[in-house]
Amino acid sequence: MQLLDITYDSVIKNIALDEALLLYSEQTGEQFLRFWKPQRNAVVMGRSGKLEQEAAQEYCRNHTIPVYRRPSGGGTILTGPGCLMYTIVLNSNLNGRLKEIQGCHDFVLGQMATAFNNIGIPCCILGISDLAIGNLKFSGNSLRLKRDAILYHGTLLCEFNLKRISDALLPPPKQPDYRQKRSHAEFVTNLERSMVEIQSAITDHWKPVNTAGEIPKPVQILHQDLLDNKYQDSEWDVLS
Repeated sequence: MQLLDITYDSVIKNIALDEALLLYSEQTGEQFLRFWKPQRNAVVMGRSGKLEQEAAQEYCRNHTIPVYRRPSGGGTILTGPGCLMYTIVLNSNLNGRLKEIQGCHDFVLGQMATAFNNIGIPCCILGISDLAIGNLKFSGNSLRLKRDAILYHGTLLCEFNLKRISDALLPPPKQPDYRQKRSHAEFVTNLERSMVEIQSAITDHWKPVNTAGEIPKPVQILHQDLLDNKYQDSEWDVLS
């Protein structure tokens, strides 16, 4: 597993890099643990998300918050300063549980929960793909499953302005039972730990062997191709 701590100024470039890593892993079997830290707010929808149902479009326009689509499923998020974004790309041939959607959620989130428990954060898995403290969510996650590799990525709320979530996002059309129809502000929480501590705990748990942090040249080529031929399209750059 290779460790990457790389953040582009553009959120769409960060999204595209996650997919490039998945495509490369599908070809080679290489595995990655990646972190990135957005410097501006952006709404990011899942592959099948509907703009009119999930984003407060007028607020986003008035506050220059772009809306993008990612290659994985799941619900719509608001990211920005104070969020730590993580990405795990795994060779699914090494673990039979990674050949099915729920097995991916159970395996990766189980590992993440253990990493947080190791530093005294008593979290658990709730819903399909949330990590929570008590009944307060601090991490939403999604995946893309291919034949030989999976992309699993999520948001970790560390020191985020939680009020902005209610401003920028509509109540989600699909909600887990444990949410109990609570508003965004009542449903989420920050970890109140530094990103450095959280990132270190995750890295220590997954134990990447290669920590050089350089993007392989073939991934760079895949990344640029995705930017040139996919992510400039209005299907992915939804509102900017």
